[in-house]
Amino acid sequence: MPSSPCHRQRAAPPALLAAVLLALACTVLASQAAWAQGSAAPDARRPAEVAQVLFGIISYVRWPVARPEVRVCMVGAPHYGSAIVDKPASSVGQRIRVKVQPAAGAVNECDVVYMGSLPDSERDQLLAQIIGKPILSVSEPGAACPVGTMFCLRLTEAQIGFDVNLDSIARSGLRVHPNALQIARRKGPQP
Repeated sequence: MPSSPCHRQRAAPPALLAAVLLALACTVLASQAAWAQGSAAPDARRPAEVAQVLFGIISYVRWPVARPEVRVCMVGAPHYGSAIVDKPASSVGQRIRVKVQPAAGAVNECDVVYMGSLPDSERDQLLAQIIGKPILSVSEPGAACPVGTMFCLRLTEAQIGFDVNLDSIARSGLRVHPNALQIARRKGPQP
């Protein structure tokens, strides 16, 4: 029997995808509702909200070869990283392991790179190493969103959202469910 260069992954059941979409959309909508009532989510809740959005994004990504565990590496100095490290157990059926990692080791040991504040030269060197590889790159809110980063989280008083770089995703070989891309297009209320 000839071997295929591509490994087929079993598609998630529609109910599972709907649940993931609902969870990610609810995070954005809850932030919008708080803004509409005249109050933003307290700063103490922001790390948990950022973690929820990050894990939601991860749940929409499929790697070329299935991962028994998704390895999330936090590099740089993340401002919202505490909840990511504290609650990494799983994300809608995916086992997730989070660790703080020097940028230099991210290429060989990470499936997801969550970038906090980094010197420009270190960030450019990291991105040069991971662009074109099946490594999901996410830039934290408030950090620079350099060319080559797949998802850039953005934070306003009203919500936590994200911008998507389709070119970087296409070159990585990762598959991102279209619903995640639709969420990125939604714009919340403007302050």
